[in-house]
Amino acid sequence: MDTKDIFLNACHAVADQFEGFERYKNGQRLKKSASDKDIFFEITFQSSSMNHSSHIMMIPDMAVYSKALKKWQIKHTGNEFSNGLIYGNHLGYITPHHTWKKWNVAELSFEKSVNEIADHIKKYVLPIFDLFNSKENAIEFLKNNGTRFNTYAEDSLGPIDFLLCCSDEETSELFFNNYIRNSSLKKKILSFYEKLKTEEHIGLNHSEFVDARPVKLAYLNNLSIDESIK
Repeated sequence: MDTKDIFLNACHAVADQFEGFERYKNGQRLKKSASDKDIFFEITFQSSSMNHSSHIMMIPDMAVYSKALKKWQIKHTGNEFSNGLIYGNHLGYITPHHTWKKWNVAELSFEKSVNEIADHIKKYVLPIFDLFNSKENAIEFLKNNGTRFNTYAEDSLGPIDFLLCCSDEETSELFFNNYIRNSSLKKKILSFYEKLKTEEHIGLNHSEFVDARPVKLAYLNNLSIDESIK
């Protein structure tokens, strides 16, 4: 059996431990819709071009998307390639590994790696999917906690598009300010936000630094930074 077949077998072995997910790309992508049919969830498995018989890597990622958000993003950012992503992360970053983690599914490592990946998905990914099964619950969580979905998940400005699209200005502003207040890039964000006030044109389809795009989006949607943060 070649390395690709072993990798695909591992994808199916993980997928076999979950119900309700449709399989695409020979099991490399698992997809499930929320009850509202707008939000949907994906688990994807990537591999490596450097695989060989005793070293076949599996790299799992998770993501939450919204069809309505995709339309909103295209309209409000001008990016026709917008995909409606609310939140996405590599499995390793939201688990105790807390790093970009690859699992070897070759030979004797197959069963152990498959089971560990499945266990991590059950413990750390499915609760996030369950939260987003209700937009109201997800919005309330993001407003109060940001993207700290568990002990290991770090805060992110990524869902600001979703909040601007699906909640009110007050909620979006609270999420935005809570993130800045606790961010290691706080000074950079504050300085950048002030600089935006002098810009004639603000392009959303490039980022000067990791948080630049969502900060620009917040500014263009009239979100204010609380004076207590400055």
